[in-house]
This record gives sequence, C-alpha cells and structure tokens, in this order.
Amino acid sequence: MSPDTDLDPDQTAAGIPGRELRLTSSSSTSTPEQTMTIQQRRRPIPRKGHTKSRRGCFNCKRRKVKCQENVPSCTNCTRHGFDCEYPGRPSLSSSSSSSPLLARPALQSMGSPTQFTMDDLRFFHHFLITAYPPLPIQGDEIWRDVAALSHSFDYLIHAMLALAASHLTLLNSSCDYSTTALAHRVQAIRSLNHSLSTPCASKSEGDARFATIMALTFQSSCMPDGMTEFVAMIRGCHVIATTSMPCFEESLFQTFTQEGYANSVRSLLPPEDDVPTSAETGRLIDGFLVSLRRLAPLCKSSIELKFLAGSERLARIAKVSPVEGFAQFTTQYALVNTATSEEWAQFTDSECYGAQLLLIHFFLIEFAIGDLVLGPSKSPAGPRFHFRRRVCIAWLERLSETLGDGWGEYLEWPAEFAQSLRGGI
Repeated sequence: MSPDTDLDPDQTAAGIPGRELRLTSSSSTSTPEQTMTIQQRRRPIPRKGHTKSRRGCFNCKRRKVKCQENVPSCTNCTRHGFDCEYPGRPSLSSSSSSSPLLARPALQSMGSPTQFTMDDLRFFHHFLITAYPPLPIQGDEIWRDVAALSHSFDYLIHAMLALAASHLTLLNSSCDYSTTALAHRVQAIRSLNHSLSTPCASKSEGDARFATIMALTFQSSCMPDGMTEFVAMIRGCHVIATTSMPCFEESLFQTFTQEGYANSVRSLLPPEDDVPTSAETGRLIDGFLVSLRRLAPLCKSSIELKFLAGSERLARIAKVSPVEGFAQFTTQYALVNTATSEEWAQFTDSECYGAQLLLIHFFLIEFAIGDLVLGPSKSPAGPRFHFRRRVCIAWLERLSETLGDGWGEYLEWPAEFAQSLRGGI
C-alpha cells in the first residue's frame, strides 16, 4: 500500500461483512437438528469524522491522498516535484469573526515540520549562536528578533538554514553540507521571488524579506565561488530595501544604512582611540596601492574606473586613520548599488577579469583594515569578522584557478597577503 494512500473509514467498515460462526457437535453422528448455525454480526466500527482535506490541491485530490495544504506548495507536491495548485479559497471576509482561522498568521507558512531534518535543527541552532550575518554591527538583538519571525515565512527559515549550513561547511572541513545548503538556498530564493510578486502586507513581512536577502548574501560570502554573487546579492539588498518594504526607516534594520554603518564603526573606537597604523600595515597598504596601479590598464568601463579610484582613496584614508577608512568602505558598495543596468552587466561579466581582480583586491584590503579595527581583542564584533579570512583565501584561490597562467603580476600582492593570512587559520 502506498504511504500516500488514504483509507476512507466508511469504505473500510463497509468492506467487512457480518461473519457466520458455525458451532458443531464433536460427535461424528450428529444429526441436522444437532447442528446449530449462529450468525454473529461484527460490532460496528464507530464512524470517524471526515479526515480528507476539503481544500487540498488538485494533485492530491486527483491522487486521492491527504493534502497538507502548505503554501505555496504542499509537502506531497514538494516531495514529488509537482506544480502545486489550489482551488479557490473562501475569503476571510466571508468567515465568521470568531473563526479560529483568523487567529492564525495569514502569512506564508513554512509547511509541515516533518520536512526538516535533525541536521536542519543543528543548522538553526548554529545560526542563532554564531552564523547569523555580521551586519548590522552589534546587531545580535536584531537577528534574535528575526529568528522569532521565521515560523511564519518559509523563505526566511530556508535562508537561515542555508547560511548556517554553508557556514558550518566552511568552518569544519570534515563536514560537507554544500548540497543541503544549496537546496535550502534554492527553496528560499524561489519562495522569496513568489512573495515579491505581491505587495508587502506588513512590517514583519518587510523585515522577513530583507532578513532573507541578507542571509542569502552572507551565505554567498561562505561559498568558495561566491565572490561575484556576494556583490550581486548586496545589490539585491538595496533593491528590496527601496522597493519591497513598507518603510525601511521603521524596520528592524533601520540603522543599517550607509551613514548608520559608518557611525556604528566610529562608535566602536572614537577618534582619540583610533588604531595606530604600524609600519607593517603601512607596507601592506603601499603594496596594495602599487598593485592597484598595475590593474589600471585592465579597467575599461566607467564603473571599473570608479571602483579603482574609490579603492585607492579608501586605502589612503585608512593609512592615516584605519577607523575612518573602514567606516567609509560602504561607499564602494553604494557605487555597486547605484550602477546602471549596463554598468552592472559590464562589471559582472564573467569574462571581465579586470573587475574580478578589482574585487579580490578590495575584499582583501577591506579585511586587512577591518581586522585591524575590529580585531578579536578590540570589539565584540571582532571574532565574527575575523572569520572572513577563510572566505578571502577561498575566493583568491578560485580566481587564480579561473585566470590560469599569465596573470601572475596582477595576483602578486593578493597572493602574498593571503599567505600571511593562512597562518591565522
């Protein structure tokens, strides 16, 4: 019997006729009068209430199985890869105001808990403890509030699990959850896209949407091939914040703006406590600037030239004041967020090696300055930021493999700096 097959209580009871119990004498000479037939009817099985779904999807109705009625796709359809479609649902306005349905969240359900595994529980715990995004700075309370929303938005819970699974994979080389992480990522993106096709209905839904794109963004930062995708997802954060939320200024993430981020960095270390630039840091920045100049001939598009000039400006500021330099790194992300579609297409072209070399230089110097400012002994945010060294090394290794021979002079400074980082892993 198929595990998806439902048994109708009425059909089950009706399918067993009354039994005849024949009692006969043990004597071989019994006469017909000595033989007595007693018809004993089976005690009727009490009728149960109707257990089949009355509002199930068309696939479950056609297959005559119980539908879990999850949205956007029931568990059966998700498991079998079917397109899940429901008949028209009665509107809430036609229901009684005392109906218990109104007490339930009228938001995207995450579906039946049976679809999650013990590994998923581990991922959820890991997210709460250490894998939540490092931004906003000192945003621990924000992400705890976000986690409390996850039971109502399936795209959010899948994004959280995706990030945690990728984070664990990068953290522990003996555990590879890449396949599971990708599955959760795909489900989160699919569900989020479905949500974005309709107007945002509430503040909590807006918070869930932005938290989801943030989690997916930082999952990219845990993926060895995620450098370009990380930048693309940051651009996605900007799009959702400006077009798909009721009012960003009233959201959980209201402090996560370009100005808010810069002020958060400055508040960690006021000017009088600015980190002095050591001779070693000075040499590192000088090497970065020399390497940038080598990249200049490779930069053809306007956005590449802007990014090159912006990176050089930030390095010079950081050489004087590491805190101020790190606070202003957001200007480079703002440049990406506000790029035109044509500029963006040029910057993310897989054949545009100049842009990819610019990005790896930028991420390495950002880590160097950030780790100097937010080092584990200087800020509570330090240990979580320090983790990014693994990502920087992985991205550089992947880019080196992609470029192959003939690009050594452009990778000289990144390779030397990455070698110094490997000693701290």
